[in-house]
Amino acid sequence: MNNNLRNRARTTWLVAAALVFVVAIPLRAEVGTVDIEGNGSYVQAIIDDPDPVNTGVVWRRHSPAGSRRIVLNEQGEANGDGDPSVLYNSYDRMPVVAWARNSEQGFDVVVSRFADGMWSVPVVLAGSPADELDPALALDSTNGSVHVVYWINDGSPRVVHRQAPADLSSWSAPVVVSPPGEIAARPSVTLHGGALRVVYEAHNLVLGGTPRQIVLATDTGAGFSTEVLATSGNPGPNRPQVHGGPTGLWAEWVDAELEMSWTHEQPGGGWEPLEAEPFSNLEERDYFVRGRIRARATE
Repeated sequence: MNNNLRNRARTTWLVAAALVFVVAIPLRAEVGTVDIEGNGSYVQAIIDDPDPVNTGVVWRRHSPAGSRRIVLNEQGEANGDGDPSVLYNSYDRMPVVAWARNSEQGFDVVVSRFADGMWSVPVVLAGSPADELDPALALDSTNGSVHVVYWINDGSPRVVHRQAPADLSSWSAPVVVSPPGEIAARPSVTLHGGALRVVYEAHNLVLGGTPRQIVLATDTGAGFSTEVLATSGNPGPNRPQVHGGPTGLWAEWVDAELEMSWTHEQPGGGWEPLEAEPFSNLEERDYFVRGRIRARATE
């Protein structure tokens, strides 16, 4: 591939990545790769559902049959699969996708990697009789290693972490992120300051209980240490997200039916007072509010 085409391929991916990364849209769309100009150069791409909020669909194919797009998990919508977490591994230029696949025994976390012109057969990363849900991916850009967190919904809901080299040839054993006895759910993950950072919901007494806490866990090298960012009375999913950038670390979560809260780590330690961002509907929340928070956190 010549340099001009390589640059166009890279630019196309960065635009798609910016759409996902900046406004943090829950992916309700086709996930696939495209063969640029038919010459075998591939780039990750996502096509938004024309009406993603009202229909609430995921994994719906939008590219026409016979197009150059190679679509992942075309039957995901019919199967009732969970939303995908999409990662472009800049270390080896290969996309990785993880999702909770619906099966007879419940939801299992599966992972697929795009290489050699095709998506790999999804590998079952977590497939116990319990439901394994809401996987979230992160990349260590220093060596290309891929990290995933998800939660296990059984008698003791908990968040776990695993990692693999860039080629996903092997995965580490699950490491529990949340403390014993804590009811933990819906994690998000990033690498910041050389450390893995995981944010999740900690529920009171039972799953779905309130008040609950928004907890940040940091990998210290000898286990995970945790700190409480906030307490929330929201009875619905908080769906917290954590992000790192040149201005530091920040996290946001749904704190009420029509309100999202967020906080930014202070340079000298500690966290800034919570700020609230109202929204009127799901579309505004996920298409605009998360992006507005990112813009403020990185300014």
